[in-house]
Amino acid sequence: MKLSKYKSLFEKEFIKDVRPEKDYYLMFKRSKRDKEYSLESKYFYGLHPPFTFKMVDGQLNVNVKSNKIKTLYLTYLTLDTKFGSVPKESLVNLENVKKFYINFDITTNASVEVIPFIIQYDLNGKKNMKRITRPMEYFEADNDVIKLRLVFKVKGYGNFIIRSIKRRDVEVS
Repeated sequence: MKLSKYKSLFEKEFIKDVRPEKDYYLMFKRSKRDKEYSLESKYFYGLHPPFTFKMVDGQLNVNVKSNKIKTLYLTYLTLDTKFGSVPKESLVNLENVKKFYINFDITTNASVEVIPFIIQYDLNGKKNMKRITRPMEYFEADNDVIKLRLVFKVKGYGNFIIRSIKRRDVEVS
């Protein structure tokens, strides 16, 4: 077999393997089933200073002042950073929803890194945490989990904008 023919066959096979399914991109379009979380500053908690919040056009602008703390945490719905204790509020009502896709639209500058995590809690306290790394990432709560907490791990200083937090529930068939 000629090298050029082999290369052509390889490229076709490679593209077939890595190309997402036909309907993959439909997941990112808006859906009536999407739940959009409020970004009002009253729902966020972080050390003040270095965190300051400001709502602008429905988005949360966050400024992190220069500080000596290696890692900061910004929590949503639960106004504390006691990660070992079960929070009063849950990101999701787990009686109704155990499986969902979660999407964060966050813009940062070069000097700050923002990483979302979901922490699962059972009756004894913190069970585990999952780092959210992709748009529309699938999440399934363990059966014994009673609450979920959303936390943003923040490294560095500067500005970032949380444009949206959205959830799309997976219907159980």
